[in-house]
Amino acid sequence: MMKNNTRKHIIIAGVPRAGKTTLCSKIVHSLKYQHLAMDGIMCSFEEAFPETGVLHTDCWDFIETSKQFIKFMKHFSKTDNYDKLEYRLAFDLYHITSKDYYENIDANCCDIYFLGYPNITQEEMFNQIRKFDVQYDWTKDANDEKLKYHISQYIEISKWLQDECNKYNLTFIDVSTNREKVLNDLALKILDNSG
Repeated sequence: MMKNNTRKHIIIAGVPRAGKTTLCSKIVHSLKYQHLAMDGIMCSFEEAFPETGVLHTDCWDFIETSKQFIKFMKHFSKTDNYDKLEYRLAFDLYHITSKDYYENIDANCCDIYFLGYPNITQEEMFNQIRKFDVQYDWTKDANDEKLKYHISQYIEISKWLQDECNKYNLTFIDVSTNREKVLNDLALKILDNSG
């Protein structure tokens, strides 16, 4: 990914409401990483440039979106502009599959961590989301029926991602239980590995 052999960047991927942004916020306080919230960028592209083909309307559309989005990530990662900076980049995104990462991104220079919740019930996740909803979360404005539908899909996607990560020997982090501790431990591991 980078021209030197230093592992500079990380990708925090996985299903919505698994803690990707929370994890990134934990590691950016170290000043070793700069957080790039790619989901926000994707939403902007959806609004401004629908012809790019990165639109997604269904929970599972990220598999097709990944095929397009990985081209952007691959191109973006080839630039040497970020070699000159003291910090590393922490990409936070839903729109990538383990297969596309494995086939397109140099793992020697960019780690990836997939987050998901394959071992939680729909009702448990629903209650957890409603408990911690904040003003700008998309779930805040979603009605209960719509949110429960999405949660059931994200649980199934989490199971699929876990299997896919096993296929490609990539790290999958299960945040179904003890989410805060799991994220804290992972943040410490990432910071420790960053030198």
